[in-house]
Formats: sequence, structure tokens, C-alpha cells
Amino acid sequence: MSENFKKKICLITGARTGIGLSIGITLAKNGYRVIFSGRKLNDCKDTVNQLVTDGFQAVESPINLSNLSSLKEQTEMALSIWGTVDILINNGAVIEPITSLEKIELQDFEKAVRVNYLAPSLLISYCWNNLLKNRGKVINVLSGASINAIEGWTAYCSTKAALHMINQQTHLEGNQYGISSIGLSPGMVDTDMQGKIRASGINRVSKVRKEDLINSKKTGLFALWCTSSNANEFSGKMISENDQIVSAKYNAWINAQNLKL
Repeated sequence: MSENFKKKICLITGARTGIGLSIGITLAKNGYRVIFSGRKLNDCKDTVNQLVTDGFQAVESPINLSNLSSLKEQTEMALSIWGTVDILINNGAVIEPITSLEKIELQDFEKAVRVNYLAPSLLISYCWNNLLKNRGKVINVLSGASINAIEGWTAYCSTKAALHMINQQTHLEGNQYGISSIGLSPGMVDTDMQGKIRASGINRVSKVRKEDLINSKKTGLFALWCTSSNANEFSGKMISENDQIVSAKYNAWINAQNLKL
């Protein structure tokens, strides 16, 4: 029997394209009320309009992760739409600057820190009381770069490593109250970010062919499982489909569901 996600509320950042878009659509089609958040108003308008036309519950509420001064107000506006949140998905991120540590510029590095680390951490803080009330969950979209240095990715690797620790911290402080926090490592997914990586030509990841990348729809399904109670044992950890234990549990759950893809 399919787990009942109906009426649960999910806020997802970076939902205009790629992984965030795929996760948001998958959740909406399987019963979630989804708040799609892009950097500015109308970034997610077409997606939301189509979902609503098809009978699903979705809205748009912009959150500019690079502007920390407006972050709390924008978060509160998003949460006011349905009055609370059950799932926060920290997906929004930037890959830039792609350059050597020697040549990194302060302004570019600061933006990566704001978008990839400070804003997601603050979003968890701003949503905390709602997550506490609802015994909710945080999904932090991480990367193998969280634990592996990659040439030219000083900003991305270091900020994802910091968010990896925030994922663990959220589990440490929230688990006793029913809040869980999972770090989702999706692998190399076919997104706009991967296009920028290929264009840089700076490391081994940039050499991976587009046709060898993972379809974002696959990540959407994996994220849906991560939001379920079936994945709660992995709270505080970074997980991927490549892990045999994770994969076995995920596939068993998927096979038992009646999902809309």
C-alpha cells in the first residue's frame, strides 16, 4: 500500500529546473502540497500552472538564497501559504566559481557560501518550529564533492562539506523531537549545472558525456522515498542509490508503492 503523503507540505528551493524541478513534480503528483521556490517570482510559474491544471496542489513562492537579509521574510511568506511545512528540501546551489584556489575571488566565494551553506542552514532554523510541531524532515541535496576534493571546485566542495555537517547537526538536535534529516547524494544528474561543469573543462567530472548522466526523474523518485518514514533510519547520513543497503531498501519500497510518475 502506498504511503499517504496527501496534504503534507513540502518547501523546495532551486525548483525552477533540474533536480529541484523533478523532485517537486514527483512529490506533487504523489499527494504533497508543494511550494516551488526559485530565485525570483515567476521562475516556477509554468510548472505550477501545469500541475494545478492537472489537479495537483502546487504554488510558487520565491526565495533568493543569495540575499540573506530577505531570507527570513521570504521563508515566512512561503510558510504562510498553507500555514506550516512538513518537509524542507534544501536543493538550491551554485557550482561557481570554477577556478583554482590560487585564483578564487572573494565576491564569488562569498556568494557560494551564502547560497550553498548559510542560506540552507538558516532555512532549517527558520522552519524549525514547524518541523518540530509536525515531526518533520529536512532533505539536504549533497554531493560526492561533500567528502572529496575536486580540482577547481574549492567553493562547491567546501560549502557542500559544510552543509553535510549541518545535516548531521540537524539530526543531532532534532531527532529526539521527531525531526529527521537526510543528505541526498544524487550522483551526476543531467542538469544545467552539469552543462556549466562540462563547459569549464577543468577536471575529470567535466569530461563525463551528457548521455552518460542520470535522468533527473530518477532523482525525483529517490527523493520521494527519502521523504517517507521508510528512510528515517538514515537520518543524519548522506546516502545514494549506489549504496547496496540503501538501494535494497529503496527498491523494495518503490516496488510496493502505487506511484504517479
